[in-house]
Amino acid sequence: MGVRPGSVLIFGAGPAGLAAAIASSRLGADVIVVEKTETVGRKLSMTGNGRANLTNRNLTPEDYNPAARERMREHLSVCGVGELTSFLASVGVFTRAEGDGIYPTSGQAVCVTEALEDAALRAGVKIRTGAQLKRIRPADNGGFYCRAGDADLSAAKVILATGGLSGPRTCHASGDAYYLCEQLGMKLTPRHPALVPLLTEDETLPADSGVRALARVQFAAGDRVIARESGEIQFSPGTFSGIPVLQASGRVAEAMAQGEDVTARVDLLPDFEGADWTRAMGLFSAQAEKRPVLSCLKGMINGALAESIGKRLGIGGDDRIGSITKAQREALEEQIRAFPVRIRGIGDYTRAQATAGGIDLAETDRYGRVKRLPGLYLAGELLDVDGRCGGYNLHWAFTSGLLAGIHAATGGDFNTFGERVLAW
Repeated sequence: MGVRPGSVLIFGAGPAGLAAAIASSRLGADVIVVEKTETVGRKLSMTGNGRANLTNRNLTPEDYNPAARERMREHLSVCGVGELTSFLASVGVFTRAEGDGIYPTSGQAVCVTEALEDAALRAGVKIRTGAQLKRIRPADNGGFYCRAGDADLSAAKVILATGGLSGPRTCHASGDAYYLCEQLGMKLTPRHPALVPLLTEDETLPADSGVRALARVQFAAGDRVIARESGEIQFSPGTFSGIPVLQASGRVAEAMAQGEDVTARVDLLPDFEGADWTRAMGLFSAQAEKRPVLSCLKGMINGALAESIGKRLGIGGDDRIGSITKAQREALEEQIRAFPVRIRGIGDYTRAQATAGGIDLAETDRYGRVKRLPGLYLAGELLDVDGRCGGYNLHWAFTSGLLAGIHAATGGDFNTFGERVLAW
């Protein structure tokens, strides 16, 4: 079986794989996409609660894991938000801003998937589903031989965009390509679930499911602060969640993998500082002279969290400010400003939106091309890149696919060929 010149074989029909396929095909390559499930873009169709937060107007390299920031700096310099929305428009997806997030105007992620699949087919891409990549080896005279399902395939260039480990039940993610890349000599960094709820065992936390509070939260491993976030926190039995917690979960996972204990401290009154805080506590004390402390506390913070503080400090439902000790009073104020939550672990990949860790970025160049195997490219979640919640990971998936697809087809970069890809 010979290797066809100008052929590009792409494994994975998610956002990275489809973007790569469209870019390569628009630039003249003969492209085949192979997807192991029976459905194209399954994970993309579910992202953002089915609404698809495609990118973010405030993207910066610092919004990604430390190991990825230099690579993201290179990516964003050539393929930022404007370039991505232009690409999406070229496949028929109109977008609009909602706060900092960029969403499809349809409000439906499945419409994005359908548009990408249609654009790929119109560009001449052949799509095969239900075939899992089992083997890949370099050909003696260039190119690659691959085994997918029960078929033998070959191509001059191969792009792996098979995703990570997040979503094993819903998207059948299994991380097969990690093993194949290791067989080819690539270094794999430790992997953890990212953008995932955290687990806790604290009997004083609210017993009700879904207790929510707007707050600031700081995560510390010993004396070392590893993350600071703000927004709506959610407390459920055994689970600590909400977008600020998801944002920090990758860093928490890294610390816990090193054997460090992690504690979250939640400021339940983040809008009160300085004189405002002093006045608030003066009013609280005045009220608590006449009414029970916990009743007054429920006028300041979520009632279930007020009950948790009372349980922690031994303050009963009938206790007034004059009946509690000075130590209890001081501890009460500390609990409001730094409500501690001991983290015992992280949720598993079934609840994760992304994978932290993966193939070491040092194995690839800015196009995702594997340095030791120049005809092989990696894109998307397979690589050691994870970003914040809010369009950051989809931006990486799309743009890493575009850059890999352009280079696989032409040997050139986005600055040279991007206009032809976007103006289709």
